[in-house]
Amino acid sequence: PDLARDAALVARFRREARAASAVGHPNIIDVSDIGSTPDGSVYIAMEHLEGIDLAALLAKERIVESVRAVNIALQVCRALEAAHRAGVIHRDLKPENIFLTRRDGLDDFVKVVDFGIAQAAGDDSRRLTNPGIALGTPEYMAPEQAAGKPADARSDVYSLGAILYEMITGRAPHEGQSAFEVL
Repeated sequence: PDLARDAALVARFRREARAASAVGHPNIIDVSDIGSTPDGSVYIAMEHLEGIDLAALLAKERIVESVRAVNIALQVCRALEAAHRAGVIHRDLKPENIFLTRRDGLDDFVKVVDFGIAQAAGDDSRRLTNPGIALGTPEYMAPEQAAGKPADARSDVYSLGAILYEMITGRAPHEGQSAFEVL
């Protein structure tokens, strides 16, 4: 209830639902509804997924076999292509936001989730984010995004490259003792 009173947080929550549902791609989480309850709580109704996120897989296996890693990355590429074509930039692509499930007899079917800081390309989202403030996860952030500059489709591609690097090598491309050091 306290969070539902935060207008910026509610706007970001609603934007996540609209961004994910606007794309309509098999490798992006399906959102079927967004709304508010009579008491003012907001919700997103989305498909139920069974499986694990890529972060859990990396924690368990550390290094992903190259053919498997490329298969995962290609599916994320397809999801990003559809999102970018629809004018949506994810801005926080990381292993936690890549969910692996089983679909149509295929293991490692990718669902990109959590469009919480996504923005429409060209959208001035300063109402929800502070200009000049880096948003995202430092290990996977494109340099321009880390500098607080606007993110675009290339920022998502950079993030995917960092994720692929981690899948193949077992470590993030940039490491440090703090988020600031990583940035």
